[in-house]
Amino acid sequence: MSRSYLIPVGDVLVDPTAWQTPFACDLERCRGACCTVPGADGAPLLPEEVPLLEALAPQLLPMLPSPAQELIQQMGATVQTERGAFTRCVGEGACVFVFWEEGIARCAIERAWEQGASPLRKPLSCHLFPLRLHRSAHGTVLRFEPFSECAPAYAHGRRLGCTATEMVHEALARAFGAEWYEQLQHTIARQLCP
Repeated sequence: MSRSYLIPVGDVLVDPTAWQTPFACDLERCRGACCTVPGADGAPLLPEEVPLLEALAPQLLPMLPSPAQELIQQMGATVQTERGAFTRCVGEGACVFVFWEEGIARCAIERAWEQGASPLRKPLSCHLFPLRLHRSAHGTVLRFEPFSECAPAYAHGRRLGCTATEMVHEALARAFGAEWYEQLQHTIARQLCP
């Protein structure tokens, strides 16, 4: 998508697909597929998230399957590549922080946060999913990234009347602030009713 299709909201360029696409996670149907995509990198991490996750990982070990425990103990919970930092994956599959509950991939980081044992709810990239932040010569770009594994979320979003930006409103406020999210809402309203 070229820059001309991006709409400025404060100092962030937003892909309108983010608020035009019906989307609401449906874990009963997708089974947490976004955390277990075969052959994918793990979750993209902000530089400040890496030491937090490495420090938190030993506490999370009891929740995790044996292969993830062993991998974290031997190699750490994160990996640095030429493209940036990511959570490590078990083989070419699940993120090391995945545990299984009734056949659904769940996040140990988020479970610890729910229990008051983690300062981090989950990596920002996970919290924003299916929206992705990209850095470009023009600044920060927020895009909707479709994944075939998320097919149930499109239908669920249509049923609920929920869009991708509405589903991740807490993450957007976390990333850019509550005022920015209000500005996004005003921008959406102007785009829908010029």
